[in-house]
Amino acid sequence: MKLRWLGTAGFELRLGEAVVLIDPYFSRGNKARPALPVGREEIRRANYIFLTHTHFDHALDVPFLARRTGAQIFTSRAGCRVLQGKGAPPGQLYPLQGGEELDLEGFTLRVIPSHHVRFDLPLVVRTLGRVGRTLPGLLRLAQEWPMGQVLAYLIQADGFGICHFGSAGHRGPVGFQHPDLALIPLQGHSRIHEIAARLVALLQPRLVIPHHWDDFYPPFSQLVPVEPFIEAVARLSPQTEVRVLALGEWFQI
Repeated sequence: MKLRWLGTAGFELRLGEAVVLIDPYFSRGNKARPALPVGREEIRRANYIFLTHTHFDHALDVPFLARRTGAQIFTSRAGCRVLQGKGAPPGQLYPLQGGEELDLEGFTLRVIPSHHVRFDLPLVVRTLGRVGRTLPGLLRLAQEWPMGQVLAYLIQADGFGICHFGSAGHRGPVGFQHPDLALIPLQGHSRIHEIAARLVALLQPRLVIPHHWDDFYPPFSQLVPVEPFIEAVARLSPQTEVRVLALGEWFQI
């Protein structure tokens, strides 16, 4: 069992013979930092694609990948409508609402209703100050790729539990605790380090890998420092180890 970070909230998991993609987004542009050493054309096989929501930086490349690989796509009902409108084959779309427990190829999937982090005013003002003349294009992207219902996932294989959140706005109990590995995003709020660390404290995993801290779509995005998150986790969930991956790096579980 192994995984690699694909940038933003994207991961590729190898679970025995099954290849799983979560929020796979590759269309970053030449100015994105760090550079992503793998492109969507290099993804030749996938059995499943799980989408937490359908913002462009999570879902834009999914129709291409679905047609290329034949993967089954699991996301919200609204997300399925968006993806079908963008060319994803309807026979590969499986709508979810949260609360499902599915037995798939060599692993189980629990679907958790979740929430997107709420953008705070200082972050919005700073972002508007950066984007300038690119704002109309960004507004079109936002309109074409609406968020829809937000989901999180718990994957269990060979006695090992991995949970993935595409945004850190989860509120209330999650229905489980102490996963072996939590994949937690650092994007969308001026105090995202503290917000994400509180989510880690709620989950109490043995290991956490932060993601979505990269500058994935400048000037809309910025590089988010990871060190304040590491410090916050040490304070709020001291039993949890933090592992920071480089883009494209494989992590053996």
